[in-house]
Amino acid sequence: MKERLKFRTALIWSALSGFLALAWEIVWSRLYNFASESRAEAFGAMLGSYLLGLAAGSLLSMRWHDAPDASRTTVARWIAMANIVAFLVCPLASWMVLKVSWFWTLPLVMICGGLLGLIFPLVCHWAIPPDEKSGERLSQLYVANIIGSGFGSLFTGFGLMEWMSAASISALLLGVAWLWAESLASWRMKAGLRLAMLLCMLMTPILFSGFYERLQYRTAYQLGMKFERVIESRHGVISVDTSKAIYGNGAYDGVISTSLAKKPWLVRPFLLSALHEKPEEILEIGVSSGAWTRILASHPQVKKVTAIEISAGYLDVVRFYPEVSSILTDPKIEIIVDDGRRWLRKHPNRKFDVIMMNTSIHWREFATAVLSKEVLELVKAHLNPDGIVMWNCTGSGRAARTGMEVFPHTMLAINNCIGSLQPLKLDKERWRRVLEVYHIDGVPVFDLTTDEGKKQLE
Repeated sequence: MKERLKFRTALIWSALSGFLALAWEIVWSRLYNFASESRAEAFGAMLGSYLLGLAAGSLLSMRWHDAPDASRTTVARWIAMANIVAFLVCPLASWMVLKVSWFWTLPLVMICGGLLGLIFPLVCHWAIPPDEKSGERLSQLYVANIIGSGFGSLFTGFGLMEWMSAASISALLLGVAWLWAESLASWRMKAGLRLAMLLCMLMTPILFSGFYERLQYRTAYQLGMKFERVIESRHGVISVDTSKAIYGNGAYDGVISTSLAKKPWLVRPFLLSALHEKPEEILEIGVSSGAWTRILASHPQVKKVTAIEISAGYLDVVRFYPEVSSILTDPKIEIIVDDGRRWLRKHPNRKFDVIMMNTSIHWREFATAVLSKEVLELVKAHLNPDGIVMWNCTGSGRAARTGMEVFPHTMLAINNCIGSLQPLKLDKERWRRVLEVYHIDGVPVFDLTTDEGKKQLE
């Protein structure tokens, strides 16, 4: 390098390098979590690709250590180029998944990791003279980089993700990188890089238009497809399509409907009276679209529903749809934003006639949080002696077998496992009597004044 960077300035640049590198990683975590429908292997594959790219970039940085043109503008150029590519990873990957699996978009992350990996070694080489204190100074710069990295992941994941969309965060990070590069180059950065960064920021709405639609529909995507609603938070992305189906991080999570005649799979929450003589108090873990909550609370014998939902974003969705929005004001329903397991541990003395868990698809990450033997034992401790618990196995025989090891009496209703401490017996006549008087928001589930309603009941 022609000149040495002031060490205090280098500490700031090292922290900023770590901040941007980890902030981009959090953005890409959302990308691959959504594209893979929260498969457990997605984050590991993305992280491995990123680390491999960082390592390659760090090695490649030696090429510029003694280059005659190495200067502030050289580092600024790599900062600008690396962050432009980082910005483009999300929109490019969303177009690539129309033709290939999300896994084959990981080279984008690897390339970007390589470019970002150039920056920190160049800053270190620029700031540290080859003397007896070089090791000490390197460790200090590394600590600054780690502090910036930790803050970048925490602030982006828990702060920015709660307040902003992935598109807005990407534009913000690119803007921060631009200011850093300009400052580093003493405001003499090349016009081409300035124009590229400006165009990326101005075109953010266009580049990210249809972003989540492409990731979700993939080969079925058609130009112009739009979700009816998208809500982003630190918990993930909730989307609602035009058929009122709701998705959590790209995976099907229910439908905004309470009509048993139109949606026969809704028979599962309606099944309670066939199995329980008098279900008065219900615990529901996972509100999602609010449809099951509305159905359960409308049961003529139910006095209270305690509904636990970990993501407040689902409640924001519920507010927009009159078919389910009444759950937010129904005095029979208590909605608590919390983790279901934590709530159960905090309320060891609460007992319920029915515990309903419309759990996520069994192969998704963290699915064992609600499908494990330990969780089912915890749930069992909150059941009344004649109580029942129902959870969605989503086609997993292992999930059903886990229930059989916890509850002495089990059965399947479509893909839902039902467990009890007492023998389970389907009482068809009792179920019919309840369905005949079942109303939701004042509307009968089956209009028995018409032949069509009678036929639907049968």
